Amino acid sequence: MGVMRGARCHGCPYVVAPAFLLCAILIAGVAALWSPLAAQVTQSHIKHGVVYSSMIRNQLSTVPPDRIEGLDSAAPTSTAGDEVCFLSPLTGIRSPTTGVASLEVPGKARKDFQRACSAVSDKKLAKAEEHLRKALHEDAQYPAGWVLLGQVLKGQNKPDDARGACSQALRVAPDYLPADLCLADVYAVEQRWEDMLRFATTAIALDPVNDPHAYFYAAGAYLALHRVADAERNALKAAEIDKGKREPRTHFLLAQIYEIERKPDAEAAQLQEYLKSVTDPQESAMVKLYLTHLAADPGNASLDVAARQDREKLP
Repeated sequence: MGVMRGARCHGCPYVVAPAFLLCAILIAGVAALWSPLAAQVTQSHIKHGVVYSSMIRNQLSTVPPDRIEGLDSAAPTSTAGDEVCFLSPLTGIRSPTTGVASLEVPGKARKDFQRACSAVSDKKLAKAEEHLRKALHEDAQYPAGWVLLGQVLKGQNKPDDARGACSQALRVAPDYLPADLCLADVYAVEQRWEDMLRFATTAIALDPVNDPHAYFYAAGAYLALHRVADAERNALKAAEIDKGKREPRTHFLLAQIYEIERKPDAEAAQLQEYLKSVTDPQESAMVKLYLTHLAADPGNASLDVAARQDREKLP
C-alpha cells in the first residue's frame, strides 16, 4: 500500500523518499508508543538535505503514534472519574457501560488507583505500576485499574504484559469499552492487524455514535490490511464524530489514504488539519516542509493556485 510521503513514525513503515520527511518527525526524540513498523530509509534517499524520489504506492504505512502525555486534569476523586486517569489515546474516555465491578471498588483500592493516577500525571510509570498492582491486589475485579495498568505497561515497552492486563479488564467487565480500545492499541504495536480490527469493531458496536478512537483504530487496521475504501469510510466517521478533536491522528491517516488515492488537494487539507494539533516545533517544521514538497511536486497539478502559493511561503 502506498506510503504517504510523510508516514510519521518511531518505526514508520517501509518508508521511502519524501516519506522520510515526516518519518523523521518521530525519529527525532519522540517516544512513540505505536511503533508497528520499522523505518527503512537509506542515505541514498537524501541529497544535500532534500529528499528525492518518486511516490511508492505499494508499501504499507502507519499513522502517528500516541505518546505519554499525562492527564488532562488532576486525579479523580469519584467513581465516575476513573477513566480520566487513562493515558492517550484513551484520556477521559467514558464507557457507556461502567459496570457493577467499578461501582463496588473498595476504598483502599480506589486510593491506590488515585495514587497511580497522580504518578501517571507526573510521568512516573514505574511508581504508577506499583500503586496499580496494590489496587488490583485489593480488588482484582477493578476494570479501570486493569486498563490503566495495561497502558502503563505499554508505556514501559512491555506489550505482552500490557495485553494481559487489558485482557483481564475485559474478563472482569466484558462490555467495558476502554478494555477493547486498550487491546486494539496494544495489537497496533504488535502489528496484529486482524486482532486490532476485531477489538476496534467491538468497541464501535458498544458505542457507535460517540467514540472516535474505535473508528480510528478500525481505519488504521483496514489501511494495514490494504482495504483502503474501508479505511477511508472509518476514518471519515472518526473525524465526523470527533467534535472535541480528541484523535487528531485521524487527519494524518486520511492524508495517507488520499496519498494512495492520488488526491493531493485532500491530502494537503488533512495535513493542515493535523498540523493544528502539533505542539512540538520540530515536528511542526517537518510537516510544513513536507507540505512544501507536496505543493512543489509537478505531479500535483490539481492543487489550486492559492493553496500552492500558501504552501510555498512555508519555511
